[in-house]
Amino acid sequence: MELISREVRENLLARGFTRRMFGRVTTMVTAAASMPFYSEYALAQLSGTAVLPPGAVKINSNESPYGPSKEALQAVQKAAADGHRYQHNLAIEFSQLVAQQEGVRPDYVQAYAGSSDPLHRASLGFTSPTKSLVMGSPGYEPGAMASKFIGSKVHMVALTGSHAHDVKAMASADPNAGLIYLCNPNNPTGSITSAEDIDWLVANKPKGSVVLLDECYIQFSDQPKRSDLVQQDKDVIVLRSLSKLYGMAGLRAGYALGRPDLLAKLKPWGIGMIPATGMAAGIASLKSATLEKDRKAMNKRVRNDTF
Repeated sequence: MELISREVRENLLARGFTRRMFGRVTTMVTAAASMPFYSEYALAQLSGTAVLPPGAVKINSNESPYGPSKEALQAVQKAAADGHRYQHNLAIEFSQLVAQQEGVRPDYVQAYAGSSDPLHRASLGFTSPTKSLVMGSPGYEPGAMASKFIGSKVHMVALTGSHAHDVKAMASADPNAGLIYLCNPNNPTGSITSAEDIDWLVANKPKGSVVLLDECYIQFSDQPKRSDLVQQDKDVIVLRSLSKLYGMAGLRAGYALGRPDLLAKLKPWGIGMIPATGMAAGIASLKSATLEKDRKAMNKRVRNDTF
């Protein structure tokens, strides 16, 4: 059985890959999209050389000290009791719930185990030796690592004096850009890029490029969520995660919003198994009418007490 289908091979050749590069692409397919891009810190954790004491919160990873909600934990228990079954229905239910809340069709939503997986997939699906990645600096770099792994150029564009993304410089960084990555609020600076600047970037980006809008931390800000760009069928993919505000970093639940033709570009890169417990907890969390509001208020209160 061929690991790379004829359709995928033809797509890769059209995007500037050589047949010699297919070995690296095969690595993506067999090892899953995120495997080659662990940070040194993450690898140290996996090897047991960075063992943390029980109950410690990794501030550098922005872990929540509150953990999952009571309802989410109850949902995890129920899903775990059915752990002998695959429970694919939970991912379907999760996607349908997200679609309902975001005002899009279900085929505009793809569930993932967090948002890192689709971030890597977007880098692999939209960049190539002839299509670069453009992102802010400093910024969240795993996507850049994925692009470099397959020989794509990466343009790091300095943030503005207010630490927002310089959208005009990003739009002009490379007329052949395949993907423009914008994390809002930005990681690691926590700074905001305005909705007006994001709209300008979407309207003035290079033709054929896709804007990847990472909203992993959007619930901590007062900025509007930009699912409206997906509703308008723009060349935009929005990523969200339940790892941070919802306290589910270890349970793994997240999703990508975008046109079906854009989401299809994320699918060839690895298996991407989705944990049933994460989906169950995600459903319970998103169904809560008060969880996001209460957690956001708690975060503001602690931040104001600190600063």
